Amino acid sequence: MVMVRKRLVLSLILLIAAYLGGLIPPYMKARRLEEQVSAGARQLQSCQFNEQLSRLRDDAALMYLAVSRKNYGIAAEHAKQLFDQAQQVSNTTQNQAVRSTLQEILASRDEVTADLSKGDAAVVGLTQSLLQKVQAVRQ
Repeated sequence: MVMVRKRLVLSLILLIAAYLGGLIPPYMKARRLEEQVSAGARQLQSCQFNEQLSRLRDDAALMYLAVSRKNYGIAAEHAKQLFDQAQQVSNTTQNQAVRSTLQEILASRDEVTADLSKGDAAVVGLTQSLLQKVQAVRQ
């Protein structure tokens, strides 16, 4: 009777050990894979944000180039794209420094748009200032 009981306890212990032996490795693997997916998602988000900032820089540079060539119509198109993109990034970013800089850029929207529509040559200095602010934006 004692032998049967010992055998039953030993069998139960072996059964639990086998169960845990089969459960723990897949759990650890799943956890490691979740961490990798999470890291990949963070990296993707960072790349998307950097791409948005690159578009801002491109639009600001193209706007400045068009203004310096006195092509105010094309400059106005690039200004619209710049301000729309700046608004979108400002609304979605968690980075307060980036948001603050983009709000400064957006504050000049009406002035830049009005000067471009008038074809005012003085807009060159304003667009240069915008370009410098956009270039200063970092993640």
